[in-house]
Amino acid sequence: MDFWRVEEIEPGRLLRLRAEMRLPGRAWLEMRALPAGDGRSRYQQRAVFLPRGLAGHAYWGAVTPFHAVVFGGMARNIARGVERGDGDLSSRSEGR
Repeated sequence: MDFWRVEEIEPGRLLRLRAEMRLPGRAWLEMRALPAGDGRSRYQQRAVFLPRGLAGHAYWGAVTPFHAVVFGGMARNIARGVERGDGDLSSRSEGR
C-alpha cells in the first residue's frame, strides 16, 4: 500500500508528494506543468529517491523497470483528463 503526503503545491505549476510508506530511503513524486508556448503546457513527472545504504540502492534498482509502466500510464491518464477538460481546477471551489 502506498501512502503519499502533499509536501508542496504551486497552483497550476507543481505538485510534490512525499512517500510515507516504509522504504529504505526517502522518496518524492513531482508533477509539473511547464509552459510550452502558444498557450500550451508540457506535463513533466519525476520520481526522486534518496537511498539509505545498500538496501536502498537494491530497492531502487528493483523497482526502476516498473516506473516506465506505472508512470507512463499515469502521464497518459493525466493528459487525457486535461484534454477532456478535467484538468482545470482553478474554476472549481475547494471541498468539492
